[in-house]
Amino acid sequence: MKKAVVGSLTAAALISTAALAGDLPVDVHGGVSAGYQYTDSDNEGFFVSNALVELSKEAKEGIGFTLGFGYLQSWTPATTGLIGGSGEEFGLQYGYLTVPIGKLTIDAGVIPTLVGYEVATTYANPNINIATIWGGQPVYYGGLRATYSLGDENIWAEVNDDGADGAWSIGASGDLGTVNVVASYYAYNIGRDIVDIILSSSLGGIDVALNFDYQINDGDGDDGYGVAFYIIPKLGGIDIPIRIESFDTGDTDAYGDKGWDIAITPTLKLGNGYARAEVFYTDYDVAGSDTQVAVEFGYTF
Repeated sequence: MKKAVVGSLTAAALISTAALAGDLPVDVHGGVSAGYQYTDSDNEGFFVSNALVELSKEAKEGIGFTLGFGYLQSWTPATTGLIGGSGEEFGLQYGYLTVPIGKLTIDAGVIPTLVGYEVATTYANPNINIATIWGGQPVYYGGLRATYSLGDENIWAEVNDDGADGAWSIGASGDLGTVNVVASYYAYNIGRDIVDIILSSSLGGIDVALNFDYQINDGDGDDGYGVAFYIIPKLGGIDIPIRIESFDTGDTDAYGDKGWDIAITPTLKLGNGYARAEVFYTDYDVAGSDTQVAVEFGYTF
């Protein structure tokens, strides 16, 4: 009962903050999402997946900032089970300063990763359940990133304190014809390295994307890999996101299992909000197979 009360108060506070956005001297964005999932009698219930407010100020001159606070439910199906629960991780999620120097931009603080097609906030993803390969990718961490703009293309390099002894990363993004490409190399000073490639485009009004994630083992064991394919047909006001992924953790600690899954998530857009349902089937070597059904409602601002 306590968690439910805290969750309700949190959502109310975030919505009140959004209502005051027009009176604040900063840009305000965010969202709230909640729903219900059922796998079996031992794994079912209501959940709050996200309740987040982001405050930001563009660094047109001098220094800008981005600050995100609220609640993010963090899970991946293969390693921590299917979605459920709410209210455990409320607080500052990320925050960093931005300093533009000509075509160079410096971000410093707790910064978001540039690795991976999906993000931590489920309302910004096409499906309710986050892909398993997301669990093998970094999320937020203290660090410093330098990004150099070449018009429509960007290259970046960073150092951070992610992992046992920090990490560094380089990458680039840009368009090749009608395909957006993001490629990165992420190296832990102690542990595995990650090669990540994301391809995304729109073909005849259908969004498609491919996220390839290769985990290089730090030692003599087998490397790991994961690949997720996304296709999002759109029928009037209804999107039907479909994600199919396959992964093998090898001898790394990236995904915690080996197998494949599929998520089908019909989504009805409702102005700034949405209503969606999902059928999520998993077939993993260790965790076994399961079918989950879920519904989620969300509001973004």
